[in-house]
Amino acid sequence: MEHIRGNSYYLPSQVVIGGYKVDDTLILFDSGNDDSSARKAIRDFDEINVIAVFNTHSHADHCGGNQYLQRQFSATVYAPVIENAFIEAPILEPTYLYGAYPMKPLQNKFLMARPSKVMHLIEDESPIAITINGVDHMIKPVSLRGHSPNQYGYITPDGIAYLGDALIAEEMIDKHPLIFTYDVTEHYQSLEKLKTLTASGYVIAHGGFYESIEGLIHANIEALDLTQNLIKQKISQGTCTFDELHKHLADTVDLHENLGQNLLNRSVIKAHVRHLVDLDLLALEVINGMIYIKENQIL
Repeated sequence: MEHIRGNSYYLPSQVVIGGYKVDDTLILFDSGNDDSSARKAIRDFDEINVIAVFNTHSHADHCGGNQYLQRQFSATVYAPVIENAFIEAPILEPTYLYGAYPMKPLQNKFLMARPSKVMHLIEDESPIAITINGVDHMIKPVSLRGHSPNQYGYITPDGIAYLGDALIAEEMIDKHPLIFTYDVTEHYQSLEKLKTLTASGYVIAHGGFYESIEGLIHANIEALDLTQNLIKQKISQGTCTFDELHKHLADTVDLHENLGQNLLNRSVIKAHVRHLVDLDLLALEVINGMIYIKENQIL
């Protein structure tokens, strides 16, 4: 764990874990992909007691260490409503991506965390008091839906904001421009919300610590805009199926996919199409068992 300021820390890794440490007591923000990730987050602290884990959302790389922390420390898990269902029943993640009971290759630790019990639900942005040595430390939830159904970030008393996957580092966007989004409409809204979020520092799960996120917000909006524009350009050339649209995007941004990645990208494409349908720019039509995407002629 690297110290930021006050009691706030973060673990630089492929998936960053946040921490808030008071004496020998630790609160974690997300827990990584598995037991090993959780152990790495605490290995530099002697005689540490993890009393709570605040999950930003339910993707496996953010809650996979929960079970270890509950088993080792009886840590209390906090998670947003809806996200808690996926944390407690991880089979739901590959199920919704595949659209039916998932085949064995999809039942892996990258799509399915070990199940853990959520004790406290995050339902709104009301501050949550965590008592340590008789003193209340207030954790402020921040609703940041879009990347997942009900993602939340958390701000510590030091003013450090742990934002989960609400933002993605620019170098990752360059490598993977089709950034994962569950609800494009709400993701745009969350990115606008982040422009006005007041904090003394920001930690993102795929990028680390930032003093300022203004440029990062712009880069993430540009990535969404790029996907939107590529879809609109393809459909402007004529009606096509989801498979044809997927191939066009794969060719354009050079996607190299296994089965799991293909389903994740297919979900992203559907999220973008839904956004454009809601804007009355596109429409769907079913012909002979095939779903076709076309420009909306009723404007």
